[in-house]
Amino acid sequence: MVAARTEHRWCARFGGVSLSAKQTSSVSSPTAADLTPAMRQYVEQKQQVGDAILLFRMGDFYETFYDDAKLAARVLGIALTSRSKGANPIPLAGIPYHALEAYLAKLVKAGYRVAISEQVEDPRTAKGVVKRAVVRVVTAGTLTDEALLDERTDNVLAAVCVQGRDVGIADIELASGRFRAFEVLREGAVDELVRLGPAEILLPGEEFGHGAPDEPAARIAEEVRALCEAAISRRAERTFAPFNAEQTLLAHFQVSTLAGFGFEEMNASLCAAGALLSYLQETQKTSLDHVRKLERRVTGRYVGLDRNTWRALEIERTLRGGDRRGSLLATMDRTVHPIGARTLRQWVAMPLVDPREIVARQQGVQELVDQTAMRQQVRRMLRELADVERITARVALGRASPRDLAALSRTLQSLPELRAATADAGAPLLHETGAALGGTEELADLLKRAVREDAPISVREGGIVAPGFNEELDRLRSIRSDGQSWLARYQQEQAARTRIPSLKVGFNKVFGYYIEISNTHRDRAPADYVRKQTIKNAERYITDELKQYETEVLTAEERANDLEYTLFEELRARVAKDMSLLQRVAGALGRLDTLAGLAELAVERRYVRPEIVDQPVLHIVDGRHPVLDQTLGDDFVPNETHMPPGGDRVLIITGPNMAGKSTYIRQVALLVLMAQTGSFVPASSMRLALVDRIFARVGASDEIIRGRSTFMVEMSEAANILNNATERSLVVLDEIGRGTSTFDGLSLAWAITEHLANSVRCRTLVATHYHEMTELEELLEGVRNYNVAVREWRGVDDQEDSLVFLHKIVPGGADQSYGVHVARLAGIPRPVVERSKVILDELQKGFSRESHTTRIAGARTKQDQQLLLFEDPAEKVAKRLAQVDPEGTTPMEALKLLKELRDELGC
Repeated sequence: MVAARTEHRWCARFGGVSLSAKQTSSVSSPTAADLTPAMRQYVEQKQQVGDAILLFRMGDFYETFYDDAKLAARVLGIALTSRSKGANPIPLAGIPYHALEAYLAKLVKAGYRVAISEQVEDPRTAKGVVKRAVVRVVTAGTLTDEALLDERTDNVLAAVCVQGRDVGIADIELASGRFRAFEVLREGAVDELVRLGPAEILLPGEEFGHGAPDEPAARIAEEVRALCEAAISRRAERTFAPFNAEQTLLAHFQVSTLAGFGFEEMNASLCAAGALLSYLQETQKTSLDHVRKLERRVTGRYVGLDRNTWRALEIERTLRGGDRRGSLLATMDRTVHPIGARTLRQWVAMPLVDPREIVARQQGVQELVDQTAMRQQVRRMLRELADVERITARVALGRASPRDLAALSRTLQSLPELRAATADAGAPLLHETGAALGGTEELADLLKRAVREDAPISVREGGIVAPGFNEELDRLRSIRSDGQSWLARYQQEQAARTRIPSLKVGFNKVFGYYIEISNTHRDRAPADYVRKQTIKNAERYITDELKQYETEVLTAEERANDLEYTLFEELRARVAKDMSLLQRVAGALGRLDTLAGLAELAVERRYVRPEIVDQPVLHIVDGRHPVLDQTLGDDFVPNETHMPPGGDRVLIITGPNMAGKSTYIRQVALLVLMAQTGSFVPASSMRLALVDRIFARVGASDEIIRGRSTFMVEMSEAANILNNATERSLVVLDEIGRGTSTFDGLSLAWAITEHLANSVRCRTLVATHYHEMTELEELLEGVRNYNVAVREWRGVDDQEDSLVFLHKIVPGGADQSYGVHVARLAGIPRPVVERSKVILDELQKGFSRESHTTRIAGARTKQDQQLLLFEDPAEKVAKRLAQVDPEGTTPMEALKLLKELRDELGC
């Protein structure tokens, strides 16, 4: 029962595999009376942390016991031994304390929660067993240690709360303190979570367990976990309750109402936010002072991107391999600072819909494009700066190291020069960003005086505080380093005082420091000399001054280290008081680096600034796919897109396989997305009206685990588009309808395109092999045909026919798909290719493009311009013939029937 209760399923976000970790919250141990006091501590703490692996500090090691030890030995590759050798040996595996980060990273990447228990009192002064306490629980979404984080990616913890059709989502990046909450309808929850890319999702339900598998929140989380490898954790449902969540938020922010954050009443998003904060308080067990505000995210402020579009356009990961390299984000990333890289990801994930915000970013990029010297200076300086955002978070959590403060000191000292570089900027956003770097002079001066430039990571081994900052510390260091010179000076003084030239000061481990006088001169020993030892030819004495010096020398290093630790703690607390200032600086560094990176990209790849207009237009001259433009360089063929106001709004693109239809329609969608992030675009020019959503239905795959076929997935995605697209949306469809039979697929593709053209009236690009679709240009207003040009040479004698893809989008429809040619290029055996040519010729004779099928379908479209499904006329003729009685039919009736059937077939 206990084992079932504590089963906890984790997805290994970093390892790319999903695994189940079963651990027992109690342990199979001897009775409490048989345990040592330290092991009783361990058992009690293990029961508190449930399914987390407990790292228990014992001296210079973190130890694990029982099942935790077996698991740690297997995952970490360390030795498994035992604590006792009796009838009930206790499995034991340990790691050195100084290697904690490396081993912790392995455990978290393998998908486990890890609780860390530290000694919270000095073993030298402890009476009995040393007191220990669990100081934090490390989970996939609560990482703050530099070694555990990807510096260029946010590590997001999200919570989900479902109330009817509304889904509340809260997300926090503990390593920065950014905290947001928003509500969406249930059908949009997965899309928003995929955009966030959480490392861990918090759900209401039984702690340390799964809860009901069919509950709405769990279904949402499982979909997200499958798409972005998020771990799933549970919290007691009471923490999501409106009253408890509200009290948690009010207490943390020390306010009486949440109206100041833009929330007029409690809703599902605030329930999620309260549960999230409660979870952090429990796992971090420290102040969360860097979480200063709760931002109410308005989803309508950003372009809608559903999960299918996110994947299909390969915005963050490629479809094949799931790599960052080859994605839009990697292609756009020219940032030189970690905060800038994370800011760029946020901008790309959430393109803007407000033209004023977009233009503000464009102006900043434009100035940095034009001002080469400014751009180069800014980027050169940014490369040398520390990650202020994450250092600030570690300061607030009490985990910043001396090395963190040294890095922060160097960064703050560089800010005045960086601020001066942008002081004359004309672009408002660029000027404001530079100005936000000010106000740090006092803190910069303090850190420069207080912290050594080569400060270590450890807080207990000295070498932290700069010379001259603290007089007492300097004195202790002097004792430690100048001991020999003091002893030489003291010996000289005492020899002069006693007039004994042979007097000397020495040291041994038994008596410590002493003054040695030979027997010849022992009568000259002053009264304040206290005889300590008699040896063969001399007497040894001590004095109060020498004894005091001995005490100071022997304890100077220890006292210096203790004092340095105290000073460091005070200094860290002082830095924490400037939390808001440092967070403002971090935000400014991120914006500046992102703007400068986009400017560098624009200069490097000859990007242009897109023009935003009010009229419904999309006009691109010499547009280039941003990823292929970099991989293929000058070999990539640019293309144009013309969708003028009141003109073409649906483009049907036909052409051969491999010719570039899919590349072209994705290219258009990516350029629109880039434009609305504020970036320049790979084109000669671009004019566009802003879109509210981008939909991409590209490629197909089945979902066996959910019992959904390829065609079902395809239709579900198409339904999402038809139900949610608006007149301001951009839709790209690639090979819609290909997952079923030819006639079913054609009819659905036809009807879907027809609906988008007539009812939704949004800008749409459709790539298809159904050449019958080209008839829509004549039947519907605003539909235009394009095809991908090819050049074909007919083979003579024994030579093969050859085909050259020109990759150029030109007006008009294609008359064939050249599938057999592509099959030959792909290596299909020659006999199969030749046989396919024969079959193709036969099929084309029976089903020419001028056949009855498309003409009858076209007539139906002209009549009602509605969604339609059409039946094969040949099947209708066959049905009528089956009903005819040949023996009861007169010659005249037979002739009349034959004429009707010919008319139906269009003969």
